Amino acid sequence: MELFYDLIYVAAMLIFSAAVEHVRPQSGVVWIIGSFAAVWWIWFLTTACANRFPTSNLIHRLLLLFQMMVIVLMSMEARVSVIRDSNWLALDYGLLLLTVAIMYARAWRTSGDAGALRLAVINGAAALPFLVASGLPESPRIVLCVIGLVVATVPYLLTWRRLEPLSAQMEGHFVERMAAFTLIVFGEAFTEVAIRVSGPKLVEIDLVSMAYEFLLSFIMFTIYFRDAPAAGVQRRRFEWWSFWHLFMLIGIASTAIAATQIIHVDPGHHLPNSEILKLSGSLVLFFVGIAGVGYCERRSPHGPLLRLRLLTALAVTLIGVACWQCSWIHLSAALSAFLVVAMGSAMWSSRLRADTEVLPAEVEAIAA
Repeated sequence: MELFYDLIYVAAMLIFSAAVEHVRPQSGVVWIIGSFAAVWWIWFLTTACANRFPTSNLIHRLLLLFQMMVIVLMSMEARVSVIRDSNWLALDYGLLLLTVAIMYARAWRTSGDAGALRLAVINGAAALPFLVASGLPESPRIVLCVIGLVVATVPYLLTWRRLEPLSAQMEGHFVERMAAFTLIVFGEAFTEVAIRVSGPKLVEIDLVSMAYEFLLSFIMFTIYFRDAPAAGVQRRRFEWWSFWHLFMLIGIASTAIAATQIIHVDPGHHLPNSEILKLSGSLVLFFVGIAGVGYCERRSPHGPLLRLRLLTALAVTLIGVACWQCSWIHLSAALSAFLVVAMGSAMWSSRLRADTEVLPAEVEAIAA
């Protein structure tokens, strides 16, 4: 059921990616990314609830089914809301938060855990501003939605920190769930490019774009899966570990968007400034995100890997600036440079990882 639930996010991310590619004005990209982050937060809330308070009865599955339908609707409405009213978007998100509140309320009735009741109240209170905002004009609607997001995140995280730490089994399952979701985003990234280049005929740049995204996805996949799932998560940094995953996921999805934007660019021509920003920015997001994830793991020492990933992000930034300023650097050279830096980082991180160890959860608890 969890994997089927995750597959809905594949459809949602494909819709979000298409929206980012075609949204006008370009400032609407921030709105689309914010909508994706909001949808991911629903995934996090639902997964955290199911992980801490396991349940698999009919009512829970019906709630998940309702969520899946609303998530797809919300992703479809995100692009429309850039140029039109966002009333339906606010209504959808309020309903999603209500489903999460019901899940936590049912968990409280089953387990008697007072923490579940507090989380149910928080999500129910966060849903109210969105439901009210759906019937208001645009300006007050946005203000209420911002208030709702603050209520949905800050009190939830503060309450979560006061709950009993996740057991080793719960932690391991949540790490697996996050890894599975990350794997889905990798698959969506390559699928996005493959769909875009498919047509009656293939030209050179189509193959270049697809090869670039495939190789880059494989490098990022290797960097993440050789490290994160096995390294667990520090219990006192669980919330930050989740946040940096979101940051990293946006970077992975952005690489596909950047790759689709160069399909019609001649490999021997200079890159447009906007495409340079997308190509380098997406990689920077990934490496900063994976650096944050590594900092929150139980791997010790984490300093060498953290510095390597941040230096890689800096190197990608410098390459992006060079491509921007130097007209003689063509698309093929820029893509090769990005791949070389990413591959070098992956190979060096493998050497650094060999000199580290993953601390057991019991050792971390004693240290804390």
